[in-house]
Amino acid sequence: MRVTNGMMVSNLMNNLQNNMERLDEHNRQLSTGKKFDVPSDDPTGAVRSMSLNTTISNNEQYVKNSDEGLLWLQTTDEALSQASKVLERTRELVVYGANDTLSAIDRKGIKDEIVELKENLTEIANSNINGRYLFSGNKTLNEPYPTSDSDYKGDYGEISLEVSYGTELTINQNGSFFKDLLDELSNIADNLDNNPSKLSDENLENLDISTDKMLSIRAENGAKQKRLELTKDRLEKDYIKFKNLLSKNEDVDIAETIMNLKMSENVYRAALSSGSRIIQPSLVDFVK
Repeated sequence: MRVTNGMMVSNLMNNLQNNMERLDEHNRQLSTGKKFDVPSDDPTGAVRSMSLNTTISNNEQYVKNSDEGLLWLQTTDEALSQASKVLERTRELVVYGANDTLSAIDRKGIKDEIVELKENLTEIANSNINGRYLFSGNKTLNEPYPTSDSDYKGDYGEISLEVSYGTELTINQNGSFFKDLLDELSNIADNLDNNPSKLSDENLENLDISTDKMLSIRAENGAKQKRLELTKDRLEKDYIKFKNLLSKNEDVDIAETIMNLKMSENVYRAALSSGSRIIQPSLVDFVK
């Protein structure tokens, strides 16, 4: 095959262009720290990055949901703990009030404290987080036990949060059980006036049943809290893992890229030097 001067020059220019593109790519990688800027640079890597970014975004949302759930469960546990203390004190007063030797004045003093405990229990039943009531079911903006009305203003709805792919956790407790407690305290106050004999059997038995139920609710709430803490811990570890995978897929090895840049510069300089010898004066130049 006959090689002309024009062919040699054309090949030289193509090679120089390729070398310049490699130089530009390595310069871009060093300046951005990324292996690619657009999907066309590395289609496979771009698809993998999109998938990892989606996973990381979902993971971040699950962590936020877990934080919200933990706040709700922890606040619920605090409220239930306070309610348990009210029940304990109420039982002490009922046992004391059942004493036949007490005077009417003594029983009135007990009744006054029972009334105060009922008010305290109503406040606990109306516990809220930033205006969202814990024990109103899905009607979180409705105060479950308005002071002017003892009826339950919530519903039996569950509040669930997605805490991992395909997994939801119910974070609220139905607050209707507070109505039975409030009614029982009203009944105790009435019996202190009219039927003291019922204090030692009927009221004590009902309080013990309510205490057992409260313990069961607290245990369920605590189990959910522990589960969510473990889930959040796993999510945070997964987040680090996915971020590392994304970094390996996208981020350049600075030392390797600098080395490649130096090599490309050397190749480019060698090509220029070689080109200066290839582009020799033609016969026409001599004729001139």
